Amino acid sequence: MRHVMTFDIFCLRLGMRYPLRICSGYTAGRHLKNIRLSGGGPADREHLYLLSWADHDDLDAYRGCPVLLFGLPEEEPLPKGNIVVLPRIDDVTGLINDCLEIFAEFGEWHEKLHSADENGENPAQMFDALIGYMQMEIAIVDQKNDFYYISAKKEDADPMGIWEMSREEIQAVLNAQQGFPESFHSHDVQAYPELYNGSLYYHNFFLDGVYIARLLGIFPDGMFASGQVRLFRYVAAYAEKLYISHYKSIKHDRKGKQFIWAMKNLLRSKKIPPQILQDILGTYGWKRDHTFQVLRFMHEDLRENPAYLDFLCSSIDQQFPSCCALWIGTDVFAIRNVSLEGSPDDLEQKLSVFLRENLCIVGRSNERPGIAHLSMLADEAADALYYGSQRQPTHWSFHFADHILDHLRDAMTARYSPQELEHGAIGLLRRYDQAHGTCLEETLRVFTAQRFSASAAAHAMYIHRSTFLHRLRRIQELTDIDLEDEREREWLVLSFFMQRSE
Repeated sequence: MRHVMTFDIFCLRLGMRYPLRICSGYTAGRHLKNIRLSGGGPADREHLYLLSWADHDDLDAYRGCPVLLFGLPEEEPLPKGNIVVLPRIDDVTGLINDCLEIFAEFGEWHEKLHSADENGENPAQMFDALIGYMQMEIAIVDQKNDFYYISAKKEDADPMGIWEMSREEIQAVLNAQQGFPESFHSHDVQAYPELYNGSLYYHNFFLDGVYIARLLGIFPDGMFASGQVRLFRYVAAYAEKLYISHYKSIKHDRKGKQFIWAMKNLLRSKKIPPQILQDILGTYGWKRDHTFQVLRFMHEDLRENPAYLDFLCSSIDQQFPSCCALWIGTDVFAIRNVSLEGSPDDLEQKLSVFLRENLCIVGRSNERPGIAHLSMLADEAADALYYGSQRQPTHWSFHFADHILDHLRDAMTARYSPQELEHGAIGLLRRYDQAHGTCLEETLRVFTAQRFSASAAAHAMYIHRSTFLHRLRRIQELTDIDLEDEREREWLVLSFFMQRSE
């Protein structure tokens, strides 16, 4: 987002150096590109004109343009228009240089704001870099009215009295709008109804539509207070984004026993009353209908050194703020809330680095909406780890989606052997091949694999199509199988599929 200098921000900064007066018709929000002197080209509404009372020809020529009129005699009435007056001036060159410096300072401030956003700084870092320019006190207050950040320090003069107020007085000020619930649903910069020592504005922070904190801007009343409000508005959206990013990490670090208890019970398929679950999840911005994934980690030290469980869980918490890491027995799980991630695709790279640094392997479930599915997702993660470590022992990460067929084969043959479930024609052909040295079972397998295409199957077996058709007729004579029957085809596909499990 590109922020621009406005007339009131300029006047706010210039008013710190010179005694300014506002004329009727002054437009606070006029955008300014730069300054121009009298006679500096045709008048336009995007530049600030520096005019001398003694030298200007006609103020009407600049009607609608922002004007700084300097040297106006004290006895002269204020003109009308979008004009700010500087009555006394001794050094015009110094004034011009000061005006140019104000534009340069705003550009530097703007770059610092964008740099904080691009670098993902926490709000405290951002405001420490910006607050000197804004000339106000800044505070971020969480849901419990505790200060997350405050720019005024105890040793500062504290003109707005934040450190001078008692805890009860602070609560009274911060809760001044508790009687107006709609104020906690507003997502714009708003003024508090009363503050005895200046102006107080706020901007609410929301996570998934839930109010989580409030940014406060406190500054003295004055002619150009709207410039400070505008600066406050500029930083509010950035502060909310950065706060939410760090809030997720902070809240995750503070997840209490109740939250861990709930996650463990859900992994074990135990029921939790909906209202209790909703209250527990809401504390950390989680919702029952969010999208979740379960990760199960394996490390050789887990069984030999149980103390490593806490270390691994703590490491997961720090690296992956959207996850809740916990252990059950000697198994470490991470419940990943995909809905809380700004860029879910970033997980792959971060997880790869984490696994190498901690010498772990991991099984990952599918992603599915609804926290009620955690138990099933935990089973998927365990199966992914089991099959993946067997099929690809040199890999670090295994996804359930890549091993569903392995699971299906094992599930189909869990009670009966593949030979017990296979199509009767296959066993008959196997025995015939053993007795006569033929390869009719392999012929039927290739025919099935090639989607029952004789030409494709003949090509795959490197034989002439007429030879293949001859074998196919012999198969039908021996087994009486109807290869045009859809059910017979499905049974053959499943039969050869089960064979690969052996």
